[in-house]
Amino acid sequence: MKQKLYKVYGLMLSMKYPLELFSSVKSIFNDNLYENEKHVLLAADWLIYMQNSDGGYSRKFSFISGRDASYIETTGYIIPTLLKLEDEKYIHSALKAGEWLLKIQNPNGSFSEIDNDQPFVFDTGQVLFGLNALYEFTNDEKYKNAIEKASNWLMEVQEDDGSWEMYAYNKQKHSYYSRVASALYKSGTLLENKIFKEGALKNIEWVLLQQQENGYFKYASFTKEVPAYLHTLIYILEGLLDIYEYTQDEKILDAILNNASNFKNINLSKDLILCSQYDENLNCVNSERCMTGLSQWLGVASRLYEITKDEEYKKCAINTAFYLKTKQIKSSSMKGGFSASMPFWGRYGSFDFVNWTNKFFIDALVEYSKFSITTLQEQESYVGSAFAMTSSVVTDTLSYMDRAYIKAFEKRFDKNKSLKVLDIGCGKGVIINELQKKYPKYEFVGVDPTFQNDNIKKGSIYEIPFEDKSFDVVMSFEVLQHTYIQEALGEIYRVLKVDGRVAIGERNPLSILGFLKPFYELIGRWMYPFDSAFREKWYSVKQWKYQMKIFGFDVEDIKFIDNRNDRILKTNRYFFIVGEKV
Repeated sequence: MKQKLYKVYGLMLSMKYPLELFSSVKSIFNDNLYENEKHVLLAADWLIYMQNSDGGYSRKFSFISGRDASYIETTGYIIPTLLKLEDEKYIHSALKAGEWLLKIQNPNGSFSEIDNDQPFVFDTGQVLFGLNALYEFTNDEKYKNAIEKASNWLMEVQEDDGSWEMYAYNKQKHSYYSRVASALYKSGTLLENKIFKEGALKNIEWVLLQQQENGYFKYASFTKEVPAYLHTLIYILEGLLDIYEYTQDEKILDAILNNASNFKNINLSKDLILCSQYDENLNCVNSERCMTGLSQWLGVASRLYEITKDEEYKKCAINTAFYLKTKQIKSSSMKGGFSASMPFWGRYGSFDFVNWTNKFFIDALVEYSKFSITTLQEQESYVGSAFAMTSSVVTDTLSYMDRAYIKAFEKRFDKNKSLKVLDIGCGKGVIINELQKKYPKYEFVGVDPTFQNDNIKKGSIYEIPFEDKSFDVVMSFEVLQHTYIQEALGEIYRVLKVDGRVAIGERNPLSILGFLKPFYELIGRWMYPFDSAFREKWYSVKQWKYQMKIFGFDVEDIKFIDNRNDRILKTNRYFFIVGEKV
């Protein structure tokens, strides 16, 4: 731990770009969101900003060394991403990149890795994505010839078993070279070359043989010694998905789902946002975030939802999209980019903004946008998933604070009246069940995004499933802190009758726990992850009065309540707020 801190400290001392550093740090705590299209265009504009004068896209921007040399591999697969945006400036950028790639193609048809002149299979395969797209877009023979030369070279150096090893990274076989097979198959389709397609399928057969019983693919990592990053783990699925969509081979889809279902289950029951690295048993061994891998997972989850109609893949996509959009840099010259890791000093691309994150983010968000998910739906899904992973938050029994809220409610509301009461975000209904015993004349109803039964409807606080002016009282206990408060108060106002009342129980930020909360979040001792896309928002008395007023409520009373005995330290003070709709 000390060595890691020293490394971070040393790197920070050598920073030449403090504004970009500051923007990256802010992104950890920034939950501002735009329409999907704006996020896409921000990411695309950053790629153009990173295009060097030779036409290639700079591999990365480093806090230490600034802009890097043009990266052959990723320039190749950025091209189809920009062409699909169908905007003149992006098309011009893609064509410029294509001209550069033609100039640097090796005589044998291969393309070399950025740091040496050795031809590389993976880089050649990724450039093929760009050449294929350019040939489709322009129908220019020069791209056709380049495709043919590159594809022939890939066939020449392919191993007998279908893998690539001699000109592979570290001269090791890699199952994520399914991405090479994907590009090669596309080339075979465009050029009507059966041999290229057969070579691609031969590699896919080898990849499928590497799948273990638990769905994990062997040879998924950059090296044998290091657990695979999410980036290469999802690379495998991307390549297989492409081939499945070309061939409709159910055997390939079965292998995809055998693997992807593990990530889906982890994403929905264990890791709210997938980890940076997983071992062969799919255990998280690095709880940082690989932003490229997350962008790829968003794309794969979106595609799998379209294929399978499995709502759980859609939920994974929603939560991941919400996270990524909040982490996109929104100021400085890095506006539109992403830190390679979150936090930015993470193992994957430490202190760097790499261009391929933007490529996969654009592709994925364009695919995801087909679902027409609103920001409110994303936020609620994300929060709901966080609740589902924290068993101590929603229980079957009354907590000490539940009892304190009930006691405060009893002091403010007359048991002899006949009122209709809504508990919004009621969980399993423990509070309304207890109040029903004490208020037999009242009709208690609950709404919750997760739970439902006879007196609890499943629904959203942003779209309460009742007509206007339906309730005499709306209760909300430690729920509004998990919402976009303005939209939530607006809906509460809508369903309240004229002169109806709202009863709110919330935490006080001006307390010891309020002071400690950011530190608990940072060390992972809170229900949301350290880098959460959303954080609980606790408001002061002044802020509550302001929020209530602008949404048409007169505040009758705000009281401090706490039902514990540690009244000297006051470690966890709460508000009970009563307001009237006017």
